[in-house]
Amino acid sequence: MVSIRVLVLAAVAAAAGRAAGMFDGDSAVRQLTPANFDLVLERTSQPTFVKFYAPWCGHCQTLEPEYERAATRTHGIAKFYAVNCDEESNRGLCARYNVQGFPTLKVFTEKRTKRGSRRAVDYQGARKASAMAKHARSMLPSLSTKLGADGLDTFVTSSQLPKAVLLTERSKPGDLWRGVAAHFDRKVQLAHIVKPDEATLERLGVDKLPAIAVFPDHTDPSVAEIYTGDSKYLPLAKFIHATAIARKPVRQPKAQTSPVALDVQQIETQADLERLCISPAGNSPVPILCIIGVIALEPEFEESRAEHAQAVTMLESVLSGQRLRSPHAPTQPSSNSDDYDEIEGDNSADDSSEPSPPLRVAWVNALGTAGQQVRTMFGLSDDLPTVVAVSPRKHAAAPYRGAFTSADMLDWADQCYEGRGMRRIAGELIISGKPDAGHDEL
Repeated sequence: MVSIRVLVLAAVAAAAGRAAGMFDGDSAVRQLTPANFDLVLERTSQPTFVKFYAPWCGHCQTLEPEYERAATRTHGIAKFYAVNCDEESNRGLCARYNVQGFPTLKVFTEKRTKRGSRRAVDYQGARKASAMAKHARSMLPSLSTKLGADGLDTFVTSSQLPKAVLLTERSKPGDLWRGVAAHFDRKVQLAHIVKPDEATLERLGVDKLPAIAVFPDHTDPSVAEIYTGDSKYLPLAKFIHATAIARKPVRQPKAQTSPVALDVQQIETQADLERLCISPAGNSPVPILCIIGVIALEPEFEESRAEHAQAVTMLESVLSGQRLRSPHAPTQPSSNSDDYDEIEGDNSADDSSEPSPPLRVAWVNALGTAGQQVRTMFGLSDDLPTVVAVSPRKHAAAPYRGAFTSADMLDWADQCYEGRGMRRIAGELIISGKPDAGHDEL
C-alpha cells in the first residue's frame, strides 16, 4: 500500500511539474499575454497557431509534445504560440476568442480585417504534429511576385517599400521563400525570377544560384545587396532585415517652406482626426501611435494662451525626441522569445535609420465639443492638460498618467510602442465635434 501511494504521489508531482513547465525555457512555442498578443500577431502573415490551454488540463498536457514538434517542424514558415487561460490576467483574452474548453486551437490566417487584425478560425484537424504541420503548410500564402528579367527595375521602383528578389533555377519558390515573404509582409516586398538570364546575373554580380538580391532604396535599382549563404530561414531573414530595414538609406530632408518643422496640429472635427491619426493622406503611413494632447484653451485670456503654448511645446518635444531616437526594440528579450527577436536583434546603436514605427502628435481643446468627446471616449481624467496614445492599427489606446513633461511622456511613448498599457477600444474612433468659435462667457 505504501509503495502504491508513493507511486501515485510521484505521478501527481510529475504531472504538476509538466503543467507548470509547459512551453517554458527553450521551447519553440512562445507564451502570449494581453500585453503582446496583438503586437505579435500583427507583425507576421505566416500561418499562426494559438493554443488556449490550462496547465491542469490532461488533454493540454497530452497535446504539448505534439504541438512542440509541429512548431519545430514548421520553423520559418509558421508560428506556434500559447495562452495560459488559467492566469487571471489572460482570461479576458481567452473570452475574446470564445474559449469554452481546453485545449482550444485557433489558426490565424494572412487575411485581415479593415483594422488590420488577423482573422482566426478554429483548427478542426488531428492533434498530431504531422497533421498540424501539414495544415500550416497548406495555409502558407504566396506573397512573392513572379518577375521576368525585364521587370526587375519596374518592381524595385513600384512602391516605397524595400525589395528582395530570389534568383532561382527552380520552377517556383519553395516553402522557405514563401515563409520569408509572409514574415516580411507589409515591410519588404518579395519577388522571384526563375532561371534568370546572363545579363541579369552579370548586372547583379551573381555567379551561383540560388541568390537573393535586396534593394534597400526603391529609387535606385542599381544598388543591391547580394546573399548567397545558407538556404536557411534565420540567416536569410536576418540578412534581409539588416539590409532592407535596419539600414534604410538616409534621405536628405526636404526644404521647409515654413518654420513649423514639428507641426502639432489641432483636432476639431472627425475629418481632422482621420487626417492626422487614422487615415493620413497621400503616401503617409498610418501611424502606429497617435498621441493626442487634451489642452484647455480660452483664446480671449492671455494666461490661457501662454499655458496652451507651453503644453504644445511639450508635445513638440515628444515628437522631436521620437524622431531622434533609434527604432524601438525590447531592451531585454524574453527568455521565451520567438525568432523575431533574433532576426531583428538590438538596433539601438543604429541612429541612421528613420524612426519606426511612425508617430503623429496632435492636440484637442478640452473645453470644446471634440475635446469633451475625446475625454469621454478614452476615459481621461479631469486633470488638464492630459494625453492619450492611440494605435489606429491595433484599435487600442493608453491614457497617460504622470507629470506633463517631455521626458516622462517620451518614456511613456516608448512603453506604448512595446504594447505596454495599451487596451482595445470598445467603439469606433468617432467624434462629432465642430470647429469651436471660442468659449462662451457666462
